[in-house]
Amino acid sequence: MANHRLSRAHVSSGLVISALGAMAMLGALALASCEKKDDANKPSGIPPMAANSAAAAPLPTPPPAPQPPPSAAPEAPPAPEAPVDPKAAISGTIALASARKGDVAPTDTIFLVARRIADNPNARGTLVAVKRLSAASFPIPFTLSARDMMIPTGAFDGEVSLAVRVDKDGDPLTHLKGDVIGGIPKVKVGARGVKLTLDQLQKQDESLAGNAPMMGGGAPMANPHGELPAGHPPL
Repeated sequence: MANHRLSRAHVSSGLVISALGAMAMLGALALASCEKKDDANKPSGIPPMAANSAAAAPLPTPPPAPQPPPSAAPEAPPAPEAPVDPKAAISGTIALASARKGDVAPTDTIFLVARRIADNPNARGTLVAVKRLSAASFPIPFTLSARDMMIPTGAFDGEVSLAVRVDKDGDPLTHLKGDVIGGIPKVKVGARGVKLTLDQLQKQDESLAGNAPMMGGGAPMANPHGELPAGHPPL
């Protein structure tokens, strides 16, 4: 009987110890779980990923674009010409006679010529100055000065003769029959308000190149420094 009671006491003690061990294990597991939760809430000490670091790094600065070579300094504009001295020029207008309007086209070329006055009234004097103009509209204002001289080595002064021509072929060395012409036999340099009128017709073809026939044949032309054709004005 006593042995039976002792056995039961041993069994009860073992059960109590087992129960206590189980409770201890459960407590340990619960404590470990809480520690894990706390660790999860703590900030991580792991540095950012390399990819994030690369993205945050500043981009390298591109090299500067090559600069074009310095351009040459622009050329200075030409100095304006000094105004013409009225005392060393002849100015005026060129008019077209109403009877000759049908002989002149707006596209024709006009030559204004100044010559020294020759001793022989039937000969042309030495060529001094030439100005090329357009027959687009009349009257045509003009100024003839040393700027228009063929060889600007001397002064544009004294007395000259003026001749004006509507030149159909645009060649100053050829004068064609039917060209409208006009002129003044004597003008003093410095004159202003001079009026030249185109009111005559060229009598026959001639060339200022010398005694040679015109292109395409024809009679020999007069020498511009010799005698003029009969009935031709000394222009």
